[in-house]
Amino acid sequence: MRYGFGNLLEQMGVPKPLVRAVTSREVAAMNTWQRLRHAMEDLGPTFIKLGQVLSTRPDRVPQALVVELGNLRDQVRPEKTADIVAVLEAELGGKREDYFSSFAETPVGSGSIAQVHKATLRSTGELVAVKIQRPGIERAILADLDILAWMAKETHERVEALRPYNLPEIVEALRESLRLELDFGNEARNAALFSLRNPHGPRVFAPKVHEDYTSRRLLVTEHVAGSPPDRVELPPEARRELARLGADSIFDQIIRSGFFHADPHPGNIIVTAEGRICFLDWGIAGQLTRRMRYRLAELLDAVVHLDAERVSRVALTMNETGRRPDEEQLEMQVTQVFNRYGDFRLSQIGHMIVDLIYALGQCGVRIPRAYTMLARAVISIETTGRQLDPDFDIGAAARPFILDLARERSRPRNMARNLMRNLSGSLQKINELPADLQRIVRRLERDDLGINLHHRDLEPFGNDVQKSANRLSLAIILAATIIGSSIVITTGIKPLIWGYPAIGLVGFSFSGLLGMWVALDILRHGRHR
Repeated sequence: MRYGFGNLLEQMGVPKPLVRAVTSREVAAMNTWQRLRHAMEDLGPTFIKLGQVLSTRPDRVPQALVVELGNLRDQVRPEKTADIVAVLEAELGGKREDYFSSFAETPVGSGSIAQVHKATLRSTGELVAVKIQRPGIERAILADLDILAWMAKETHERVEALRPYNLPEIVEALRESLRLELDFGNEARNAALFSLRNPHGPRVFAPKVHEDYTSRRLLVTEHVAGSPPDRVELPPEARRELARLGADSIFDQIIRSGFFHADPHPGNIIVTAEGRICFLDWGIAGQLTRRMRYRLAELLDAVVHLDAERVSRVALTMNETGRRPDEEQLEMQVTQVFNRYGDFRLSQIGHMIVDLIYALGQCGVRIPRAYTMLARAVISIETTGRQLDPDFDIGAAARPFILDLARERSRPRNMARNLMRNLSGSLQKINELPADLQRIVRRLERDDLGINLHHRDLEPFGNDVQKSANRLSLAIILAATIIGSSIVITTGIKPLIWGYPAIGLVGFSFSGLLGMWVALDILRHGRHR
């Protein structure tokens, strides 16, 4: 309400007396997306994470909101030392002093889910970074997720303008994302996998993980000293080389490896005094299969040539919904995106893909989230590169990798191998067809064949039926209470109030209050349901 969303609460069914209009000059000067971002920051960790997830879904939300949510920041006070140490010792299974010869009580970083402390391992004397999950944060996040799920469901059912965004599905994606982030073992595995596949070591690296000290709520890695990209003190030539090296690493991760850091923004990158690049925070990583990388090559080639028809055709092969949209409308939407980039340059590739994914989503084409994550990674690395080198050209960095991917896909040997794979798969399906038909026939003979039908958008009707049933139940209880109280009144059972049995009077009072509440509820909502 503080940020002007009281009308949305009313549409979600919150009673009007509870909704207040709160305005201020500062809020009035903000646009809708800015107000939404500030509201998410005030609501805390789970809502901040929701904003971060939404910022990776340009197929679902407008580009202006994607950009605004990219400014979300975790501004969380550190936990009390005793509380955070209690989590540390519970995960270690012993006293802090048994494992660390020194432990800085003031954290070097504090986020919504965890905070990081500098420490020294007692066994080796090595300086390490200790990432500790906030006490009780998982329980708080799960409670917030239940609230979010309710909000998303009510909004999806009641606010028609927001129905195309399918908010319940986005909340489920958030639930899965947070499930991964709350398990620091997943972050440790991602960092180890990057180190295994990284061809740019030791110039580009992830912090080494100390697996013996790592658990679901605790992550111990080597401590990496350095500066964020915007505060690097190196000669211009060295800064240009670092910008190109970071871009080469990201494109190698996306195009050659298929496993990449999903959010390489400046806060997740450190440049050491020796001119090395360290990628931090591997909680969420993107993954592209071989087939997804080949489709990406075809999509990029179509985008570079501004071929709207081909982009539409490739997008349909990526569509996760299984439903075929209006192809003419789809091509028109893609053409409109191209028209906004009249003088298209390869350096705009990340932003154009984001715009294309949103346009495709508006037409009912749902692109796998990995593609939106890679587009955001490209935009993030461009931002980071420009902090190191104001003349950094992301297009020049991307060109050789895009050409390599196109050549790999069109190489005769690879094409023949893909053809054989597809042919083998088709023959296998043909071979299994008689057995599948026999199973269907046997089920028909046993009268065991059924068809499951699911009608979409019946939730509001179901809710109305449930509310009607609830009111009917209340009416029956009300009638029974009135009849029972009337019988008790005639018995003269003590104790008495004003000469009448107290139990009967209490029953009448309860019935009267309940009856007035039901009547008011019907009068208030009956016209809208």
